[in-house]
Amino acid sequence: MRVRFWGVRGSIPAPGPATVRYGGNTPCVEIQAGEELIIVDAGSGIRELGLDMLKRAAGAPISGRLFIGHSHWDHIQGFPFFTPLYLPSTRFQIYGMRGTTKPFQEVMAGQMNSTYFPVQLKDLGSKPEFIELTAPIEAGPVKVSYHFLNHPGITIGFRFEHQGKVVSYISDHEPYSTLNVKGEFSDNEDALVARFVAGSDLLICEAQYTVDEYKIKRGWGHSTFNSVLDLAQMAGVARVALFHHDPLHSDDLLDRMLLESAALVSSRKLTLECFAAREGQILEL
Repeated sequence: MRVRFWGVRGSIPAPGPATVRYGGNTPCVEIQAGEELIIVDAGSGIRELGLDMLKRAAGAPISGRLFIGHSHWDHIQGFPFFTPLYLPSTRFQIYGMRGTTKPFQEVMAGQMNSTYFPVQLKDLGSKPEFIELTAPIEAGPVKVSYHFLNHPGITIGFRFEHQGKVVSYISDHEPYSTLNVKGEFSDNEDALVARFVAGSDLLICEAQYTVDEYKIKRGWGHSTFNSVLDLAQMAGVARVALFHHDPLHSDDLLDRMLLESAALVSSRKLTLECFAAREGQILEL
């Protein structure tokens, strides 16, 4: 499995000199599993991915699958700018959850309403197929399962398994034990998330807040890097990519957060590798 990060920022794009090293685009991750192309989330990073896909295809038809964890703006705002969808030769399946009041396809079509965008979903040349997830699926040779997360609205994380390798994607999520009074309910729910990502070769997990920031933003549906390391330790994962960086976090601040994370890994005598995801980064599993 080959993983490439195209967008690693949370909440809103944050371009500029202070974020140039880690990147300012919102979530988008490409997973290549054999011949199967999988994209996770359609934040602003998917625009650059689409242009790169066109170059790679060199005129040949493009096909793939796009998985949407939830429909908050930062995870879908790049969708109307994903150029391959405008080509009649493109074949894409797009997966997500039914909304609270409307089908998944209508949720995705909303931001392309004429009030907000000049081209409507029905006008896309590729006529993508929208699929509402109700159970784990087989995406070609890749087993894809999902788990509900603790975030405002309907939000899911994904687990991708291919030829003995596992990539898990958790964004956005607030640990139950930090939000609620610690007890049986919180412990059980946190254990279920850990079980879902258990044994991952790579866990891509949002770590949006510092400990001090979380004191102010508790209940907003996000994690601290400490919480992510707790999850990684409980789940026995091999590598952790800190992800969904706060738009206020500069490259220098992310460097400091990473150093603190490394210190925690060392103090706990963990064997896992922890790094901060950055745009353009490629991992081979």
